[in-house]
Amino acid sequence: MTTSPALAPLVALLAIILSGSPGFGQESRHALVIGNNAYEHVRPLLNPGNDARAFAGSLESVGFEVSLLIDGTLTQTREALRTFIDRLPTEKDDSSVALVYFAGHGVQIGGTNYLIPVDAAMARDYEVPDETLGMDSVMRALESAGAGLNLLVLDCCRNNPFSRSWRGSRSAASGGLAIPTDAPQGMFIAFSTSPGDVAEDGDGANSPYTAALVRHLPTPGAEFEQVFKRVGRDVAAATGGEQEPWFNSKFYGTFRFATNGSPEPEFASRPEDATRERPWKNSLGLEFVPLPGKPGRFMARTETRVRDFRAFARSTGHDATRGAHVFSVREKPGGGYTTEWIHDSGASWENPGFPQTGDHPVVCVSWHDANAFCSWLSRRESRIYRLPSDEEWSAATAPDVTYPWGSAFPPPTGAGNYWDRSAIRNLPGNWENSVFGGHEFDDGAERTAPVGSYPANRYGFLDLGGNVWEWCASPYRSTLNDPALVASLPVLREETTEEGTPHRVLRGASWDNFVESDLRSAFRDFDAPDRRDDDYGFRILLDLR
Repeated sequence: MTTSPALAPLVALLAIILSGSPGFGQESRHALVIGNNAYEHVRPLLNPGNDARAFAGSLESVGFEVSLLIDGTLTQTREALRTFIDRLPTEKDDSSVALVYFAGHGVQIGGTNYLIPVDAAMARDYEVPDETLGMDSVMRALESAGAGLNLLVLDCCRNNPFSRSWRGSRSAASGGLAIPTDAPQGMFIAFSTSPGDVAEDGDGANSPYTAALVRHLPTPGAEFEQVFKRVGRDVAAATGGEQEPWFNSKFYGTFRFATNGSPEPEFASRPEDATRERPWKNSLGLEFVPLPGKPGRFMARTETRVRDFRAFARSTGHDATRGAHVFSVREKPGGGYTTEWIHDSGASWENPGFPQTGDHPVVCVSWHDANAFCSWLSRRESRIYRLPSDEEWSAATAPDVTYPWGSAFPPPTGAGNYWDRSAIRNLPGNWENSVFGGHEFDDGAERTAPVGSYPANRYGFLDLGGNVWEWCASPYRSTLNDPALVASLPVLREETTEEGTPHRVLRGASWDNFVESDLRSAFRDFDAPDRRDDDYGFRILLDLR
């Protein structure tokens, strides 16, 4: 993804630029992708940030140069659009493609559509044009450049949260967006639902519309209008006909997002056939890809989710609800605040003390709970599931970089779910410097994030850094850590509990971590196997040997 000094929220440049990869068309492909969750004056949305990241990744996989803006203010959004347009050809170029995607709140006033930035404060409908970015402005901006095909994709037809204060206004009762008029030739406009209707934010990691987009966009050989037809079919089916996507086209040429080869199945039909590009999906919907250098072993791409653990608990009656250690803040006697984990008898994987959907990583689970889950799933599928060993977990990481995102510290925004400005926003006291020494890092998640919210590593694994610490099968040994680090942190020499029970390895750091050493891919944490914390989770391995 490209970066610009004007776009502070943009994520870092990806290491591999795909636009020159074999099989892509020769078009110049540029995209501006915007996702707004953290609205300041109305209730925040759950998924637009996830949607934007996921869609940006799909576009990059088919050769687009993508600028990504998460939680943009009006000023940032206007500057992002201006910078984006400046990158496009100034003269007509039929081989150039420009795409603008927006996920968040949108509203229509008098038949005109507006995209709402996170800092919009609108007490009356007549204030909307001054507080938002008009869809007409986006179309005019695209028309001013020379791209042969301009695509405007809007997953922003949520209910209008501002209209409660628009007393007496005919606009207060209107939902969704209006049919656009006067679209120029070469323009393709796609709505996540029909004009005048509202769209779902989604209960999972993505909205129904963007989930379908991400699924169908990389289909080799499919013309782009066919991709949007397939998206519409899937969304209508997934929502029982309540949401029916719509598009309008004034483009009379031919364009394919992915041009090479013939279509392949989205998933491998057998686990032994799984690849990074074609994972195998098990009965719970968890996706597995090969573990590099470990023949016959396939590890889940994501951490185990709440809904996976719920299926286990309901099926077996396993009781993991006898309390957990949860994050808390207390005031110090001499002033200021400190953090600590206290045991809460009412906390559990179902009630960790912060909101979780079925697609968030399960937390407040012990090493024993994780192993019980693996045993249940093994019986259910007649396969061998287990926790990865420390060595196997290490095989999923990139050996030539220090951190999951690369070798530079602190992490760039979008690298993963770590201790960020969202985490400190509702805490008493001043915690600004706890975010990597005051670094402007905000991943959009106050605590956990839905699995797969951030980019995969080169092997196809997600969330190997941040979100939750992951239990491994291996007993902890101090020799697993860097000797210099152990020398500086004597606590890393503790290999057993006070009762003599071996500690078990935890890998990957979590949402509450910001210390440089904790975020190294090679760092091993540990704890007692019966300990449950609100930042402990796990992922599983399928062993076919």
